[in-house]
Amino acid sequence: MELQQLQYFMVAAQYEHITKAANSLHIAQPALSQSIKRLEQELGVKLFDRRKGGITLSAPGRLLVEELKPIMKSLDDLPKKLADTARKQHMTIHLNVLAASVLVTNCIIAYKEKHPDVNFQFVQSPSSLDYDLCITATLPKRSMAANQTILEEKFFLAVPLSSPYADYDEIDLSEVSEEGFIVMANTRPIRSICDQFCFEAGFSPDIVFESMNFESVRSLISAGLGIGFWPEYSWDSIWQKSTNVALLPIKSPDCKRDIIITYNPQFSDNPIVKDFYEFLIQFAMDCKEEHERNRQLNGRI
Repeated sequence: MELQQLQYFMVAAQYEHITKAANSLHIAQPALSQSIKRLEQELGVKLFDRRKGGITLSAPGRLLVEELKPIMKSLDDLPKKLADTARKQHMTIHLNVLAASVLVTNCIIAYKEKHPDVNFQFVQSPSSLDYDLCITATLPKRSMAANQTILEEKFFLAVPLSSPYADYDEIDLSEVSEEGFIVMANTRPIRSICDQFCFEAGFSPDIVFESMNFESVRSLISAGLGIGFWPEYSWDSIWQKSTNVALLPIKSPDCKRDIIITYNPQFSDNPIVKDFYEFLIQFAMDCKEEHERNRQLNGRI
């Protein structure tokens, strides 16, 4: 049973006249008759009763029409659905976000305001290669690949306003070697980077709490339960809520990381991905500049 046979049958059922149906299909009358005959042989039933001047649907024929109606409608709608799916796929940006997720989330919100038709799929998987853009972070590196952009970000030491360190203009990390640290969980790249800062300062951090959530880190530092590292601008929206936290420039060691934005060369010809890639870079730079202005206005640097 072939799709064309079913299509021919449905037209014949509509007209109940072989000649009119054949004319509608732009095929010869014998070709239509043979197609219906083969379909009847395959199904083992008569689909039409022949009469003078035309044909009428038999009981099995009427049943077949009712069964085929939703199927044929689905087939008729299929090209549009496939085109819509292809368009949606083209308008979807796949992100693998392993670092700076607050920054990326805020960037997505800003981009969606300008481009509401663009969709995003967001995963956090170090092993996944199924992405348009991947955002991760490492300790500073000297070189980058052709499909990467590196944004440098320094870290501050976040302390409660009630801490004796809160009035410092800057601090040497070794000065807080005995303090309790509130840190991100060790499944995040930021954790290994911050641990390395402490090792370079000559100590292993005394971890009093670790969390997967940036807000929890902020809240616990604000509550005076410990101190922690704070990236310069990628957590900026969280910093704005942190009225009980002071951010101290770290004099030594040099606490910085590289935020690495990598686009997948396989999808580099998608103009939507390219546009968001450029938007994200500019958004991060704007956040950095705004953070520096805010700190200058607050007299911290």
